[in-house]
Amino acid sequence: MIQVNYCGYNYYNTDFDIIDRPKGSGDYLLLYFLTPMNVLINNKLVKAQAKSFLLYTPNYRQWYQAVKRFGNSFVHFNGGERFIKELSIPLNQIFYIENTSKIQEYFRWIENEFINKTIFHEYQQDANMRGILIEIARNLRSSDTCLVRNTRRQEFEKIRYKILGNLGHNWTAEEMAALAHMSTSQFYAIYQEEFNQTPKASLIEARMEYAKYLLRNNSLKINQIAKMIGYQNEYHFIRHFKKQFGTTPGQYRKSF
Repeated sequence: MIQVNYCGYNYYNTDFDIIDRPKGSGDYLLLYFLTPMNVLINNKLVKAQAKSFLLYTPNYRQWYQAVKRFGNSFVHFNGGERFIKELSIPLNQIFYIENTSKIQEYFRWIENEFINKTIFHEYQQDANMRGILIEIARNLRSSDTCLVRNTRRQEFEKIRYKILGNLGHNWTAEEMAALAHMSTSQFYAIYQEEFNQTPKASLIEARMEYAKYLLRNNSLKINQIAKMIGYQNEYHFIRHFKKQFGTTPGQYRKSF
């Protein structure tokens, strides 16, 4: 049986408030953030948007702070370990689902039972907890509404931003993989899964688009542009440009 230890529905703390439990709360904690939060996960700060969820396991460090307003619905509970595992709900990471209204209703029902403790409330709470967890799992499994954005995705977005924000750097596959502390093959596989293209393809695409901009908007020489976007060899740049757009950089410039 799942037992509710404490809960709150649409509960607001003071602005910028911080929750910090270095050793966790000793029980499961299901959170629904009504407002943006900064959350510490695996010793890294993650931005959780409003309408995001987090299910902490017992003894996992709980640290989160409101970006400004602090609003959440939450429930501390024990039990249901096997049930949670069967549902495959993400643990100790931020996740998102589209349809949250029914889940919020469950939070309200759970709080009502917790406060009033009417006859057979223990059984009703067990049913409520299983209901809210099933509702979350169903939404996560729905291909139409699944908006899971876990910490891996967020980390890879940061890495992608760093790479594509430094087009003049001579990036190697090993150097890009090192940003994620992974082997090259593992990094390439996950990157392609997240962005539907390899890191190299992303880099070339971004370089070519920037080259087009430079060719249209200034009088830099072709070899200067090549160096600005990370090519040591002008002819290597020209080959990539022609492959991408079907014309050479010089011909492209003349068309404007």
